Amino acid sequence: MTGRTRKLLYSERKALAETGTLGPLTDKPTPALVRALAHLVSEGVQSRSVGKKFLIAVEKMGRQYLDWAPAEHVSDALYRAKGDKFLDLVEVIVEEGARVRPTPGQRMAAIPNAGKQVNDLFDRHRFGYRIEDGEIRQINSPALDETIVGPTLLATKRSGWEEADKRFREAIQHQRGGPDENDDALTAANAALESALKAAGFKGDRLSTLAKSFRHSNEALPELKGVPEALDALIKRSGAIRNSHSDSHGKAPGADPVPPELVALAINWCGAFILYLSEAVDR
Repeated sequence: MTGRTRKLLYSERKALAETGTLGPLTDKPTPALVRALAHLVSEGVQSRSVGKKFLIAVEKMGRQYLDWAPAEHVSDALYRAKGDKFLDLVEVIVEEGARVRPTPGQRMAAIPNAGKQVNDLFDRHRFGYRIEDGEIRQINSPALDETIVGPTLLATKRSGWEEADKRFREAIQHQRGGPDENDDALTAANAALESALKAAGFKGDRLSTLAKSFRHSNEALPELKGVPEALDALIKRSGAIRNSHSDSHGKAPGADPVPPELVALAINWCGAFILYLSEAVDR
C-alpha cells in the first residue's frame, strides 16, 4: 500500500453501485481512522533500523510544539488530539516518518511513502483532508481535488509563478480555518487568479484589466470559439463574488458569513483557470 493506487474495498464498491457515492466527507477523524494512524505509527516505531530514531523525533516535536505531557507517547497523543492539534500531529508524523533514515542518503524511511499512506487512510475513512508537500489542506471533493486543486498546486511550482502559488495555498489554508476565514479564502483565491494572469504575461493592475488583456490575446486556440469570452465572464463573476462577499472591501457589521460551498466553488473556479493558463503558456 506504499506505491500503488488504493483498491476500493467491497463495502466501497457496493456503496458506489447503490448510491453513486462513497458517502459524505467528515472534518472529524473517526475512531477507526485514529486506530489506523496509530497502527501506521507503530509500524514505523517497530522498524529495526530507524524505529527508535523516529519515535524520539516525533515525541521531541510533540513536547516542543504540541503541548504533550512529559511521558506521553505518540499513540496516546493521537487518541487525545482534537481539531487543529490532530492535524498538526499528523503533519509531524508524516514529516518525521519520511525524514528519519538509518543514515543520511539511505532510501529506507521509518514510514515509506508516508504522505501517500496517510492520504489513503484519509480517503478510506472519508476524512476531508489531504496532505501534500508535508502540509494538510481541507478538501470538499476528492474528485475535484485530484483533477483541479492538486494539479494547480503542481502547475504553479514554476519560475515567475511564486505569487500565484503563495496566494492559492493561502486560499486553501484559509478554507481549512473554518467560517471565520471564508472571506479571507475568497480574497486569496482571487488574488491567486490575478497573480497567475500576470505571471502568464497579461497586462493590468486588477482583475478587470487583466481579463481584458486576456480577452484580446491569442492564448485560446482559434478552434475554441467563445472560450476567451467565457473565461473572461468567469473571471468577472469571481470578482463580483469577492466584491460582495469577501473582506477585500470590508464587511458590514452583522453580515452573513460567506457560505463554505461558495468558497469551494471560487477555489475550484480559480484553480481550473490557473491550470488552463499554465498549460496555455507551455504550448
